[in-house]
Amino acid sequence: MPLSFWRDSVTRIRGTVRTKSGAQYVDWNEPDELILTNVQVAAQPTTRDFDGRILNISDRRTLRAAYDADVQAGDRIRWQDNIYEVEGEVFHTISPTGNASSTRCSLVRWQG
Repeated sequence: MPLSFWRDSVTRIRGTVRTKSGAQYVDWNEPDELILTNVQVAAQPTTRDFDGRILNISDRRTLRAAYDADVQAGDRIRWQDNIYEVEGEVFHTISPTGNASSTRCSLVRWQG
């Protein structure tokens, strides 16, 4: 059950797995999209890489959603007109009471 202050909405974007010449690849031309409501998108530290000039900036967020949210490693998340990639694994945590069980994952967006 999501907490009452989780009021964001995001769109989960999942590429379609296809096979060509015996090799599988992810096709992002016609992805499966699902709107997830009652989620929280929280800021993480932003990093900059530079060598006398800024080379790139990474915008990192933490997504928290209901325990049964359909989010997987490799998915993309659209939030506030920005596309983030799910970075690493998705964690499903059961709370001791069951009232605050959740799904949590890290998101990243690169600029530059």
